[in-house]
Amino acid sequence: MRHLVLIYDGDCPLCRNYVAAQRLRQQYGELVLLNARDLPEQEPLLLAELQQQDLVLNQTMLLYLDGRWLKGAEVVQLLASMNEPNWRNRLWLSWFRSARRARFSYPLLRAGRNLVLKLLKIPPLPY
Repeated sequence: MRHLVLIYDGDCPLCRNYVAAQRLRQQYGELVLLNARDLPEQEPLLLAELQQQDLVLNQTMLLYLDGRWLKGAEVVQLLASMNEPNWRNRLWLSWFRSARRARFSYPLLRAGRNLVLKLLKIPPLPY
């Protein structure tokens, strides 16, 4: 079994609901979910490491897998492949199966997240 760490914006309802629906543990084993907003208090060394690698948490979701950080579209593509097999998730998977479509779509998903945060008056992540 591999060790996974998924970092996402726990205050964003879209991110929170998307991550909650995944079957990562079942396929990959141990999974650590980290709310990016809690990193300064709970994981300051990890936050410093991510900042040193120029990984901007306000702009991406991160997944540590097989010794490297996947980000943005790569994470969405992997997560889509692990959804429960219902009609909605099959559509999601069929779209994100293509790395090109995932790269194209991720900025749109991020823009939607930013709009939801603004409407809910949730401040963006400062890092």
